[in-house]
Amino acid sequence: MNYSFDDQVRAWSNPPVDDVGYIPSATMLTWTDDHLREVVNQMRFTRYSEQAWRNWEGGWVKGLRLDELDGKDVLEFGCGVGLEAMEMASRGAHVTLVDISEDNLALAARVMRLFGYEPDSLYVTAGPGEFPDVTGQPPGLVEPFDVVHCSGVLHHIPYAKDVVDWFATILKPGGEVHLMLYSDRGWRHFVGTEPPADTVNDPNFNNFVRIFDQVGTYADWYDEAKVAALCGEDFVLEEYRYITVDDRYCTAVLKRK
Repeated sequence: MNYSFDDQVRAWSNPPVDDVGYIPSATMLTWTDDHLREVVNQMRFTRYSEQAWRNWEGGWVKGLRLDELDGKDVLEFGCGVGLEAMEMASRGAHVTLVDISEDNLALAARVMRLFGYEPDSLYVTAGPGEFPDVTGQPPGLVEPFDVVHCSGVLHHIPYAKDVVDWFATILKPGGEVHLMLYSDRGWRHFVGTEPPADTVNDPNFNNFVRIFDQVGTYADWYDEAKVAALCGEDFVLEEYRYITVDDRYCTAVLKRK
């Protein structure tokens, strides 16, 4: 696998804008407030409304427990544009932003402020070998969180289990990790073969990555068993569900013991 953390930083500084494409955060930061607000409002409609394909039968909102965040301290791991951060703040959450891209962090904070919310803190993650171990975690993350929100991110990280292990160190007992991931059914639907045990070395790997994302160099699929394997000794898998009409995504809630 040709994987470089710096490559990922460059790639994911072009975060997805729902049903539009991948736009550099640096470009979006030059937009007027009115234009940025208009784009975010459209994204909000296409992700959370009853008509939204991502939220078919309420799956996105229910699966990520967005209606259960009022008053909670939430760390969003991989904030991208800031849509989810703004949505969680609008539902009463206190949101801390983490991302590999400084431009993404600046954009997400601006999006939150455009809608009248203030991020609690902003942190840039380090690379493999430095993060998520103790010496490389974002400095200052000392207060335990109620929720780690990680939507559309973990399936792009080859060392996903290490990241989940780190989540355990920053969560309160009984705290939750809320995940949205690419599913095994998504692989079957779009690639047309059975999901492989060794995703990276499968001949369809690059095809799978590009079907789901125009940027980035790595992606993986998850089913319930694969998510359960992330839990280790620190978590229990409390809920797993497929979302969207074609089940291309899945959501999971990991409960801290």
